[in-house]
Amino acid sequence: MDARWRATQVRRRLRDSSAVRGAAALLFCVFAGGVSAQISGTASVVSDYRYRGITLSDRKPAAQLGLTYDDPLGWYAGAFGSTVRLAPPAGPSFQATVFAGFASRVASGISLDAGADYSAFTGAADDNYGEVYLGVAGENVSARIYYSPDYFGQHAAATYGEINAVQPLFDRVSFLLHLGFLTTRAYSSYFPYGPRSTQNVVDGRIGLGANFDLFRLELAWVGINNANIGYLIAGSRSPNTVVLTVSHAF
Repeated sequence: MDARWRATQVRRRLRDSSAVRGAAALLFCVFAGGVSAQISGTASVVSDYRYRGITLSDRKPAAQLGLTYDDPLGWYAGAFGSTVRLAPPAGPSFQATVFAGFASRVASGISLDAGADYSAFTGAADDNYGEVYLGVAGENVSARIYYSPDYFGQHAAATYGEINAVQPLFDRVSFLLHLGFLTTRAYSSYFPYGPRSTQNVVDGRIGLGANFDLFRLELAWVGINNANIGYLIAGSRSPNTVVLTVSHAF
């Protein structure tokens, strides 16, 4: 049994390293090919990494980094990385997400976009998953809908829709609003109280953001209608809380 356990761990580490190397290679090719395009990034520290309402950092602080490539023709690509703390045996590890898509402005400041993303977790390759999405955005409001055939590797198809709004209040202060709705059709015991055919989850975020010369500060209340919904992924409950984010754009 000990030999089989070691072999399983070796295979898991190989899958993790292959996913991370593949993401890095993709980004290198994209960024190297866009000499005249724009590349931007953001480095952040959050008091609790909340993803669609559930904690991916065991309700502890996390460090994050994001890079985005924007092509003048409308193509874009990027990557996001964050420290995470997932359910045992993963524990403290790292999430790497790559995404790519195409955005086009249609009329009156409205733009449409479509793309795909893929998330990989070191130490928890079984949680890796991909999505496709469609979105629409105006000056202060945006919306997207995502679909994953195997959400967090739990043999469950999922659809997630979100609406985000930003309303400037003062010279440097804005009001922030997010509302999300996740529908998961599970085929295994993904949920903490046993298998269910359909599960609906609502999450929300409301807060304020302030821009300063060197950094941006956000303070937001994050709520979810079921604090236990992500327990098998995160290894902990996700009660409603206040999240502080400090970020620097470059």
